[in-house]
Amino acid sequence: MSRPVRTIAGGPRSQISTEAINQALAYSSPREMTQADVSLSPNATAWNLLYGAMIEQLGLSPQKFQLIFPMTSWNWPTNNLGFTNAAQYDFCATMPQWSAVGAYVSSGATFDNAYLQFLNIIQLYTSNPTLQQQIAAAQNNVTQMAQNLQSINAQALSTYNSTVTGNNPSYTTWLGSSEGLPYATQINTLTLQLTQAQNVVNQLANQQTTPNIAQALAAYATTAYYTKLSDPTLSGFPSVPGWSLSLSSQQWVNQVQGGGGTGGSISIANSSSTYDYSNTWAQGSTGAEGWFWSAYANGSWQQVEQFSTDASLTCSISFKAWDTISITPSKWYSGTTAFRNGPFRPGYTATNQPGSLAYMFGEGGIIPCFKTGMLVCYQPTITIDVSESTYQSFQQQWSAAAGIQVGPFQIGGSAGGSQLSWSKTAAGMSMNVASTSNIPLIFGVNVAVQPQ
Repeated sequence: MSRPVRTIAGGPRSQISTEAINQALAYSSPREMTQADVSLSPNATAWNLLYGAMIEQLGLSPQKFQLIFPMTSWNWPTNNLGFTNAAQYDFCATMPQWSAVGAYVSSGATFDNAYLQFLNIIQLYTSNPTLQQQIAAAQNNVTQMAQNLQSINAQALSTYNSTVTGNNPSYTTWLGSSEGLPYATQINTLTLQLTQAQNVVNQLANQQTTPNIAQALAAYATTAYYTKLSDPTLSGFPSVPGWSLSLSSQQWVNQVQGGGGTGGSISIANSSSTYDYSNTWAQGSTGAEGWFWSAYANGSWQQVEQFSTDASLTCSISFKAWDTISITPSKWYSGTTAFRNGPFRPGYTATNQPGSLAYMFGEGGIIPCFKTGMLVCYQPTITIDVSESTYQSFQQQWSAAAGIQVGPFQIGGSAGGSQLSWSKTAAGMSMNVASTSNIPLIFGVNVAVQPQ
């Protein structure tokens, strides 16, 4: 059965196996920013303070929480049974960046694809030399089919990244567009060939002796655990591994509007101490490339450096409601615990070891982590208190501001929203802007670090 394909982390999408992973997964991640580093930049400090505030004031766990950017709207349509919209699949399946504060890219590596790569690296044992030769030939064929995908995948990803910003539309949705469809047609044809080659490996796995691997490969190939893409432009696309949410966007909004939501708020101050990223699941952060403070004026979002340098600045963000929505892979996923120590094919290791071709777990690994939940909010209100001098500077430069962004929270701008309002305080001035949108926002995810 054919299916859309993804990249390994940081590279073109493909369903790669064995030696092909050596080259494709040999990427270098940005260096982690830890508390031992030289002082954080003002922009990075602001992201750090927000992360720490969420941990402490919302009661989140640093062992699984990731603050994400850019802001993602949770406006996916409700799925019919057996179908999933492409935007939901992209968000749920794409593996998170290994960082406490991380960027979300819909064109990133998917966990379901990485999981199959992982299963293909498990050593298949047999005392039958003829069968061993058949297994080796079948695995080599899978490797060749995977390599055939590399060129077209790279072209598709390059075109997507050069023409699309902010994951809108998401990668899979884009593949159904007039611009992406020529790539999708070739990708799907090559993926069918790869799947056929994979099926041969799966059949041979039933005749070898390594425990658990034949069952895991069979579960991954079970069509009942897959879902069709519901987007009209993707009606001819193959099924994808299923991922489910505990609630749809509309169900949650109905719940909130019916009075069932849980409100919450967080506050930060430029004078606060920074949070120690080494306490997080990622044990560090690559930092956030996106501006933390920005305003919408003259038709675009622009950085507000004055807010980063005002030592007296405080900011509070309150939500009419916020929640954690569970993300669960279907039964194609059998877990990684049984194979945490392999047995792996020669050259592959569980963790990063000198001389290894590729390793499975941890930062830079083939199968580092996946999303188990997404943190959403509804109608945030932002209040920023600044000094009189900062206010005067802001007003001179941003007198026509029609929106404000604090970290991942963006209110107003081209999408509309409440106008900014200022009021006098004892120490300076206070800005207030409230979202009136009925579309929830995704500001973070929970992750499960492998093996699990």
